[in-house]
Amino acid sequence: MIFYSLLAVVLLSPLPYGANRPWSWSLCALLIALLAMAWAVRFFVQKRQTPFFRHFAAIGDAAVLFFVALAWACMQTTGYISGPHPLWQMQNELLSFSAGAISLNPADTVTSIMRLLSYALVFWLALCYGQDSRKARSVFYGLMVAGFIYAVYGLIIQLGDFRMVLWRERSYAGSVSSTFINRNHFATFAGLTLLCSLALLSERMQTMGEYNLSGNLGKQRFIESLITRAWFPLLAFFTIGSALILSYSRGGFLSVSLALLAFLLLFYVNPRTRNKNTLIIFGSLILLGAIIFFVSSEALLDRFGRLDEESKIRTTVYDLTWNSILSNPWAGFGLGSYEEAFHLYQSMDISGNEVTPMIHDYAHNTYLEAVFELGLPAALALFYGFVKIAWICFKGFLNRKRDMIFPAIGVAATVLIGAHSLIDFSMQIPAVSYAYALLMGVACAQSFSSSAQSRTLKAKKWPDYAAA
Repeated sequence: MIFYSLLAVVLLSPLPYGANRPWSWSLCALLIALLAMAWAVRFFVQKRQTPFFRHFAAIGDAAVLFFVALAWACMQTTGYISGPHPLWQMQNELLSFSAGAISLNPADTVTSIMRLLSYALVFWLALCYGQDSRKARSVFYGLMVAGFIYAVYGLIIQLGDFRMVLWRERSYAGSVSSTFINRNHFATFAGLTLLCSLALLSERMQTMGEYNLSGNLGKQRFIESLITRAWFPLLAFFTIGSALILSYSRGGFLSVSLALLAFLLLFYVNPRTRNKNTLIIFGSLILLGAIIFFVSSEALLDRFGRLDEESKIRTTVYDLTWNSILSNPWAGFGLGSYEEAFHLYQSMDISGNEVTPMIHDYAHNTYLEAVFELGLPAALALFYGFVKIAWICFKGFLNRKRDMIFPAIGVAATVLIGAHSLIDFSMQIPAVSYAYALLMGVACAQSFSSSAQSRTLKAKKWPDYAAA
């Protein structure tokens, strides 16, 4: 019940505009907290029947550093630590904030802490329940189905030339954004679900890779099996991919392309998966996707070919953010207070005018923004968790003899998120972070041997589609 409720919360979170509204992210955080409490109660009452991640020591250092970063964010809201920057006290006095607090907006700092904790709880619950390969496949299948449905909805809105998304007018009328306000955020979410469809598709294709593709009979049997056994993952892959291309998100497309390239490289460097048929199949699939891209993405290619005003403004924002970090590299300006703090450093050329002032509430670079808000030490502590989890997935892919598709997708998803975070703020959209946390929890859980667990499972074992 807890597991499927978690799935429902995460898969429905994109509905209210990516859960990027105070009421929606607060509701999601509340529901996830209740699920975590239910898990904790059940764990202490029925310890042997409640899953607990057996390899906690492997992620213990990342967990400690994560909570150290959150503890520092909490300290930024108090008056116990007074920072050396004179603009803090002036801004705090003008806005009637607590004197001496590092954060220029303590209320937003507390909200950001709440959101980070909810992402961590999703990861933890997925980590515990994802040790069961059946539940791991359920997560990937659920994300694939959700991505397919949201992609179909976005394509209907786009191709039908509807002006409304749910109850709000579309911000990007000429591109697919589905239930998200920003097309870049939808592109990131679609990329994560695209990887899940690729994982389920690759499982079936690996079992069909034993056919002799050099002969006509082998090719015929392969195509027949592909149509009958992998039709939905294949349909989802191309539907989600089409919606991603028609979002015209340059950053989204490039980050997904890098993730797919990382996925192929993983299968090449692992001797267990380095076989001719598998590489030919994956290469042909990506080549077909590339052909579809160049046929149907004239507008996206046009955006790649020009440097618009928005890109120039972002470059200026990067420079100003970096200079402000250099003026205060250790303490930060308060988690979630980028808009208020950056206003103190904003130059006139990116301020707009009295009629249409420019409000820079995000840096469009998650790394710079995190260092700006938390300070360099706390930001590095936060980043370490992502690197450590990706490293666990990489080792799991190399060492496991079965179900290695899960950690492989974990590495690819981190490449996607890491690349897109350089030029956008998709990871600050709750629905995207929930999907990533759910996926990575499962990928990390499946990076360890399940032989001990399989001996205790009484339920029927699923077919081993991912065996090398």
